[in-house]
Amino acid sequence: MVTALSGCGALDGSSNNPSGGGSGTTGAIEKPKLKVGLLPVVDVAPLYQAVEKGYFKQEGLDVEPIVVASGPKAVESVISGEIDIAFTSYPGAFLAQSKGAANLKIVADAYAARPGHLVLVATANSPLKRPEDAAGKKIAVTSKGSISDLGTMSVLSSQGVDIKQIEWVPMPFPDMGPAMKNRNIDGAVVAEPWVTRTAKEHGAVPIVDVSSGPTANISMSGWAALDKLASANPNTFAAFQRGLAKGVSDVKKDRTALEPILTKFVKIDATTAPLVTIADYPERADAVRLQRVADLMKEFDVIKDKLDVSKMLLEPTTSK
Repeated sequence: MVTALSGCGALDGSSNNPSGGGSGTTGAIEKPKLKVGLLPVVDVAPLYQAVEKGYFKQEGLDVEPIVVASGPKAVESVISGEIDIAFTSYPGAFLAQSKGAANLKIVADAYAARPGHLVLVATANSPLKRPEDAAGKKIAVTSKGSISDLGTMSVLSSQGVDIKQIEWVPMPFPDMGPAMKNRNIDGAVVAEPWVTRTAKEHGAVPIVDVSSGPTANISMSGWAALDKLASANPNTFAAFQRGLAKGVSDVKKDRTALEPILTKFVKIDATTAPLVTIADYPERADAVRLQRVADLMKEFDVIKDKLDVSKMLLEPTTSK
């Protein structure tokens, strides 16, 4: 494959590209194979699209998606060297950076919230009917210190709710609907497709949209790698960014391109996929928007010191 791509380079006049960097590269690909840890969630659809359409191969890369248990686990695997790039919610990456556990770079943005994507919901048998009812209630989140509870605390506190009285219960998304039905919890913060699924399967209704007010359009997740790996392989990471960008372009402009990816890789059934609220797949990471996440973490004591997110961004390399 490398030889063939080198030949293509010679045909288009870029004969000084000995390793076949693919279309638009500015130098040889240092690390042709990349292991990418991810979760089967809506956020990662552009990467699967790029793999399916051969966009990474066009750039001279062999990208292997590897499903991991959680975003924090993906970050741990990046630090240990088991994988090269991790999909993670931003709090996981920023917490590792702030603790000095790793020096990370945000390679690309993945997903930013839009209305209806991340929602505090409750079932009909719950005493949680309105935002002001949240104090004193048990509310499930995927993990403490995540975008789920940070965003919910920000929105509820802006509405005068005493968030210190809320009991946050860590729980995987699939368990939240049954837990609400059985009254083990009073509500749950769910992201799509679980907003649609809990409504469909358990009659859950929205109590508050977490992507509203102070957290409107907040960045949720991205792709992270060790700074030393990205610095040692600049052409590889530039190629990854370009291939991923093509996947982003596809799913942003054409919902019909997105739904088969959701069905095949995210395991959303074909009848539910058209109903799922899709948020935003940003074309590039924005330091101001990402800084809001780090500032929320500081506000709610997840991290001790202010974190300058702009220093973590891996700026895209301009192609030829």
